[in-house]
Amino acid sequence: MDSSAQKFDYVVVGAGSAGCALAGRLSENPRHRVLLVEAGIDDPWIWIRIPTGVAKIVVGSRAMWRFDTEPSPGVNGRALFCPRGKNVGGTANINGMFWVRGDPAEYDHWAALGNAGWAYADLLPVFKRMESYAQGDPAVRGHDGPLVITEYGPRDPLSDAFLKACAQAGIAENPDTNGGNYLGGGLIQMSTRRGLRWSVREAYIRSARKRGNFRLVTGAQVTRLIFDGQRVCGVEWNEGGQVRSATAAREVALAAGSIQSPQLLELSGIGDSARLGNLGIKTRHHLPGVGENLRDHLQARLMLELEGIKTLNEIMPSAWEKARMGLRWLAKRDGLMSVPGATAHAYTKTDPLRAQPDLKLQLHHLSSPDERNPKKLVLDPFPGCSIGMVHQQPASRGSVHARSADPLAPPEIRTNYLTADEDLQTFLKAMKIVRNVTRQPALARYARRELRPGPEIASDAAMTEYIRATIFPSYHPVGTCKMGSDPMAVVDAELRVRGVPGLRVADASIMPTIPASNTNAAAIMIGEKAADLMLAAARADA
Repeated sequence: MDSSAQKFDYVVVGAGSAGCALAGRLSENPRHRVLLVEAGIDDPWIWIRIPTGVAKIVVGSRAMWRFDTEPSPGVNGRALFCPRGKNVGGTANINGMFWVRGDPAEYDHWAALGNAGWAYADLLPVFKRMESYAQGDPAVRGHDGPLVITEYGPRDPLSDAFLKACAQAGIAENPDTNGGNYLGGGLIQMSTRRGLRWSVREAYIRSARKRGNFRLVTGAQVTRLIFDGQRVCGVEWNEGGQVRSATAAREVALAAGSIQSPQLLELSGIGDSARLGNLGIKTRHHLPGVGENLRDHLQARLMLELEGIKTLNEIMPSAWEKARMGLRWLAKRDGLMSVPGATAHAYTKTDPLRAQPDLKLQLHHLSSPDERNPKKLVLDPFPGCSIGMVHQQPASRGSVHARSADPLAPPEIRTNYLTADEDLQTFLKAMKIVRNVTRQPALARYARRELRPGPEIASDAAMTEYIRATIFPSYHPVGTCKMGSDPMAVVDAELRVRGVPGLRVADASIMPTIPASNTNAAAIMIGEKAADLMLAAARADA
């Protein structure tokens, strides 16, 4: 062990959604010295704070890791963009800011899988203490937590037409889809404060940095775990070309996310022994589930050309219209500049006999012939909107693994998108549901024509080809260090890595399934829950 290593009680790897919450909560106890290590910087870039800045963020590398997946046969052999946050705040600084707790029934499913303490009733107090949401029933919503949550407003004509059309199609409005009833539609709730992004950086790290027992190290990419026998006792990182390290008297927690937490485990000799051997990495602990069970949300879109209504298609190319949008935002901190394009959503079932909603519809105030071009956003030259469709619980599963023993090499991401036929069938049903919504009077009054896929795409065979050629990720990877008690589980219900003392994983990689269409709130909850578990262990040892 390096005698020059810095000494702490807890070391948290990754200042993303879960890591910031975890480190922030641990440091609230002045008895514990806490180190948070982040590969990115604490970036003051204004476009991170302004919601519409997402359009600028995603075309560069300043705030993100620009990963790509391996080609997937289910999407016509395409390799797809897989961005991850690289800054203090992590992916919470580059996401769409949607505040979606998730389906209560899915958390109950986690508990039914053998994960005691993870049912929705167990997690509700954690969700409540996280958030500060002015509206909503105080029995189920938090009003004084660190994360400020707001609802999009005002209710503009297009959002109103979409929600009314959903209701006319049988998807009733729900005043609060985070209130325990997941079905129905409403304006999107967001992690924003006064029209600005309010991520985990603002919610947890601002206050933590004022504490003498907390330290944040940035520009520091962790390359391996340090062991004392079989116990993890610290981490080593690269900082400006120099190798540095820190030890943890109590525990190390990985919060590097679903892409990099499994990679770091494998680089440290924790994973499938055969795979590690092929990479030339000595096995410290055989754990075959590391990197497996990758799940992610895909999004298909139907696009309309509109008339009698203004969208971002006309606003963004016009200096005058952008100025008007900006002036409204400066004066009232609302409107389209307060969101990254989407304003309303609705949860429904593709089959009324299903126990849980399996489909989310999402309204975007733009249309594009190349909507997910990672280099440039191209808009149609006329008013348009998109309705996204997200399958809530995809059956297709992939993997994330170290590509080599080089800790600076990007991992190998195999998504296997749409390789399970039931996923494709859900999207075929979703397209029919969305087309029915667009025919309802509230939205039909503005819809000039269906742009994409277009009325000529009518058969299931033609729609299948359209979906495979155009569908794209929602960037919600989870599950690669899944929680459970089966042979492929990586962590137990207390997030301890099985067979490796001193080490926990606390991020979206521990999710056995995807609890919602958007995963940020759930990831933050995991960080909060991990802090509870680790502090309880410390009290038990005292």
